[in-house]
Parts: sequence; structure tokens; C-alpha cells
Amino acid sequence: MTSPSGPGATTSGGVSTGVPGGVSTAPPGTSDGAIASPQQVGGRPGVPGPPPARAGSEAARRAKAPRRPPRLASLQLKRVDPWTVLKISLIVAIVMFFVWMIAIGILYLTMGAMDVWSKINDTFSTLTSSPDTQAAGKTDLITAGRVFGVTAIIGAINIVLFTALATVAAFIYNAAAAMSGGVELTLGERD
Repeated sequence: MTSPSGPGATTSGGVSTGVPGGVSTAPPGTSDGAIASPQQVGGRPGVPGPPPARAGSEAARRAKAPRRPPRLASLQLKRVDPWTVLKISLIVAIVMFFVWMIAIGILYLTMGAMDVWSKINDTFSTLTSSPDTQAAGKTDLITAGRVFGVTAIIGAINIVLFTALATVAAFIYNAAAAMSGGVELTLGERD
């Protein structure tokens, strides 16, 4: 045990108080043998530190607090940047081109498995061939090269048209929004 550091100083629970006259400086609510928290020891005299945090107290406070409705904000869409519309529409059009090609490929293979193309080709060769050219060989109307070639051409035209129309639509929207004020949007927080 340590000796008192000054005249009249006493110890409280093995901790030197350093206060003359033997007055204990333990914060209210603690016994003489208890060790005060760092906030209480280092803080100003007579001012208690923050209360100890209890586990789950914040969750209990949230559960007890009444839920407020989500905030809403009304905004106007004044202008759409045509350059960003061009880039986004080009990306979307290219992705849709690949979706288009895959869909046509699945459709072609499915119809080929059901012998639809061979029946159409036989009917076409019967209608277009004469007795003199039958020995020369038959010509097919529907082949994989023709189907995917036409599909690729249609897809490329769609890419150009979709991108151009989306960009022109952005210019038209900007002109209309300048006259009318734009589309009004109401945005809200998540529940």
C-alpha cells in the first residue's frame, strides 16, 4: 500500500486521492473501493462521464421510435445529354444484336430438328425445277448461311436505327422540355 503523498491525504481502496483532510473524491454512485472510469477520473470534478453503453440499447431505441414516412422529392427532368444517350443506346443496341442472333440460331436449330427446312427446300426445288435441270442438282432456298447472313444484316440495320432514333429523341426531348418545363418526377426514400 502506498503512503499518502501529502499532509492529511488518505487512500481510498488503495488509490491515493491526494486531497487534504481525507475527503474522498470518488464520483457519485461508486463506492470507495471501486475504480472510476477514465472519463470520470480525467474529466472535470463534479461532472459525471457518459453513462455506460448497454448492449442492444440502440436496437431497442430504434424499435421504440415511431417510424416516419419516407421523404418525397419532386424534381423536373429538364435536359438529357444527347452524347450519353448515344453511348448508352449504342451499347444496348449491340447487346440486343447478340440476343437477336442467338434467338434466330435457337429458332433455326429447332425448326431444323423438326424437318421444316428440308420440306420447304423440297417444295421450292419441285416448284422451280424443270425436267431438264433435275439432273443438275437441287437448289435450297433456306440454308444456314442465308439465314444468318440476313439476320446479321437486319441486326446491323437495327443497331444504326436504334442508336440514331434514341439520339434524335434526346434532342426532341430537350427542345420540348425547354418549352414545357420537362417531365416531373417524384422520388422517394426506400421504406
